[in-house]
Amino acid sequence: MVRRAIPVVLLTIPALGLGGLGLALVAAAPAHGGAAGFGAAGHFAWRQAVGLMLGMALGTLAARLGTERLVAAAPKIFAVALVATLAVFIPRVGVLAAGARRWVHLGPISGSPSSFLAGAVALWLAAGETAGRTRAGALAGALLAVLVMVLEPDFSAAATTLAVAIATLTAAGRMPLRRLLPASALLLVLLAVGALRSGYVDNRIRGFLSPESDRRGKGFEVLALAHANAAGGAGPAGLGHGRARRRLSSPASDYAFALIAEELGTAGAFGVLAAWLAIGAGVLMAERSAALRNDPAARAVAAGLGTALLVPATLHIAVCRGWLPIIGVSMPLLSYDPGLTLTSGAELGLLAAMASAGPR
Repeated sequence: MVRRAIPVVLLTIPALGLGGLGLALVAAAPAHGGAAGFGAAGHFAWRQAVGLMLGMALGTLAARLGTERLVAAAPKIFAVALVATLAVFIPRVGVLAAGARRWVHLGPISGSPSSFLAGAVALWLAAGETAGRTRAGALAGALLAVLVMVLEPDFSAAATTLAVAIATLTAAGRMPLRRLLPASALLLVLLAVGALRSGYVDNRIRGFLSPESDRRGKGFEVLALAHANAAGGAGPAGLGHGRARRRLSSPASDYAFALIAEELGTAGAFGVLAAWLAIGAGVLMAERSAALRNDPAARAVAAGLGTALLVPATLHIAVCRGWLPIIGVSMPLLSYDPGLTLTSGAELGLLAAMASAGPR
């Protein structure tokens, strides 16, 4: 019993810590306004708080439903997620920002549906590999999800979804790596070429490679991130008192880790890293638990959902540390994105249930 509780603790306690820290990050926004994404701290904090509460509720529901029921419902879940993602192309529903349509805004509902679709791809492929649906149909659905994200364009979400598909298929054990890896590499190359042909992505890469020569353009935020990292290393500025949140375009969303590094210093940054390492360990234990039960569907889902959580978190940290060009990726739980928070809660709940499950 104690052994089964360990992965649940690894998945839930760090997640709650990240969620609480993210809420504090949003609530500490300057009340007098500033960069886009701030200016009404109470408004955004309330939305994030609601997202966290609903995320915990969805996590509890997912844990109670269990893998078998959710895999059986995978076609319906995938269809809903795909329609929600396609909604970004509807005028006055999809939000155009930074050259891409990634968010939907419909009354009190707002957020990016791409994370929901990435998680749904894991369920869809697990069902396709284990429940009799043709492999070609399952793969076609996953590729359609990636294509929709490319059209937004949201290349970081497309790459994450591709990684989810690879992890799910690999864990299912039904497709040899010698066939999967070349096809995946080709798709990654095509994504990279498509990204380079997109004007706003090209500008971001230029700003990343030569920020000093583009101080009034995309290089401005690259330099602001460098300053935030340097300032955090010298000593924490205090929550809500960092300069980066007043200079960056979406500080609590795309650059949340940079704010933590500047305002809470090295200790805060390492705390976030430790939380994600613990969650990663919990994901591995969930996958191992499914393997020991000889449950290929659960193992595939655990690998896919774990990838859906860990890949964007890794990309977010890499961008905020200045190791990658700015690609507009939020960190699950920490960043302001109510849609992502809901999806992450459901994924963590299901992973915790799988990790604590006993023998079949």
